[in-house]
Amino acid sequence: MNKLLDGFRKLKDKWLGISKIKKIAIGVLFVGIIVAAVLGTMNATSTKYGVLFSKMDSTDANAVITKLKSDKVTYKVDSSTNTIYVPTDKVDDLRLQYATTIKNGSTGFELFDSSSSQYGMTDQQFNVQYQRALQGEIERTIKSFPQVSDARVELVMPEDSVFVKDSSAAKASVFLKLNDGQTLSKSQVKAIVSLISGAVKNLPTENIQVVDQNMTLLSANLNNGTNNDGTDVSETTAARSEAEEKEENELQEKVLSQLEPVYGKGNVKVQVHADMNFDATQQDATTETNPVIVSEHDINEVNSNGSNAASGSPNDNNNSSNQIVNSNSTGGTSTHTETTKNYDTSKTETKTTTAPGNINRLTVSVVVDGTVSNATQTSINNIVSQAVGINPQRGDTVSIEGLRFDTTLQDAAKKAQADMNATQQQAQKNAFIRNIIIAGVVGVIAIAGLIIFLIKRRKKNREDDESEFDELIGDDMDETSQVKFAPIQFEEANEKSHMEQEIRNYASNKPDQVADVVKAWLSEEER
Repeated sequence: MNKLLDGFRKLKDKWLGISKIKKIAIGVLFVGIIVAAVLGTMNATSTKYGVLFSKMDSTDANAVITKLKSDKVTYKVDSSTNTIYVPTDKVDDLRLQYATTIKNGSTGFELFDSSSSQYGMTDQQFNVQYQRALQGEIERTIKSFPQVSDARVELVMPEDSVFVKDSSAAKASVFLKLNDGQTLSKSQVKAIVSLISGAVKNLPTENIQVVDQNMTLLSANLNNGTNNDGTDVSETTAARSEAEEKEENELQEKVLSQLEPVYGKGNVKVQVHADMNFDATQQDATTETNPVIVSEHDINEVNSNGSNAASGSPNDNNNSSNQIVNSNSTGGTSTHTETTKNYDTSKTETKTTTAPGNINRLTVSVVVDGTVSNATQTSINNIVSQAVGINPQRGDTVSIEGLRFDTTLQDAAKKAQADMNATQQQAQKNAFIRNIIIAGVVGVIAIAGLIIFLIKRRKKNREDDESEFDELIGDDMDETSQVKFAPIQFEEANEKSHMEQEIRNYASNKPDQVADVVKAWLSEEER
């Protein structure tokens, strides 16, 4: 017990012995340790929450919260983003378990899942339920698009009629709420319209109206400006322009890669214009070779004394024939000869299909910095012609000129860049010097502090040693009892020094009289 009290007493003495600043620092450190321990304990023992569902429809959020309450699961709700939080260790299980509860604010064909609800339902009620279910299914599909946040679909279904002439087409109105910063292109709106038209019976695309949250009619002029295949004319034109620009850039790079190594980068400017044909053509050609005999027919007839005789080969029906007939008659005998030859020709049919994107005509313009001689122009013309494939028969042309380039803007940009680099280098140099000075000052202060600390420590140790020495020898003499001796004069005494010492002593003892004497001397000098 005594040891414990002694320990507390020593601790108290040490506490009282330290400075006020150290007491404040120790107190702040102690409070910080306590706060960190409390926060760590609270963080370790508190429940951590993770996102179960976010950006939910109010109907789905209500259904999920009701399900969580029935399952006695703790949760948090962020009403600003319609986000539901649950303990992190239950997020995955609950997300799978409640997946069927999420309807994205739309109810589809699950309206017919309950067979008991269909009993006693009239045809009109069934049609209304079917229309609601179809609207919900279309809404779910549209909401799955990444650009769409929410969607509403309203269908107007015509009543069935037994007469074909009395039947009318269906209509649809679609409201789209797009995500922040998202837009729909014309082709994407067409895709949504086609999707709805294919899902609803007898619903033409022109009867579908699409509106976004900004009250913009997205389906306006949707079918105007289309090709025969349904593609957009503007998109086709843009694609062709892009193809022409790509071809021109490729040819331009080919020419620059040949000329810049000779004249230097930036000393040659090349412009290429390509007139391209995007029509797909097909050409058929038929070629016939020399005819050949494929069959021959001969007939010989001799008539003597009223009798006839015939001989020959059978007649063939072919593409062409050649008949030769000879008849002779002498007395009672007559002769008839007939020859038929059939010819056939072989045909070669050729079909040539030209793909779109052929070049109809090329125009290349080359400008070189400085003057260009005729020989140099000829060389450049040959290089360009070989690089891009110039064909004079289709009207391709190459223009070469030598002109002096205006480099004022480039020179100003280079000067500004050089000034900026010099400023940055000077700033870096100044920062480096400043850091060196700061480091030097800190080093000097540290060394000075160390030296002062060592001197004080050495002085303290010396004082401690002297006090210990005084205690050992018992030097407790009173200062009044100490004998004082006159100072020792080490200089050699003479008459002059003795007189000066006497004057000093007199001035120290009688300063007023000395002052009067000095004043008298000064007044005599003024006279």
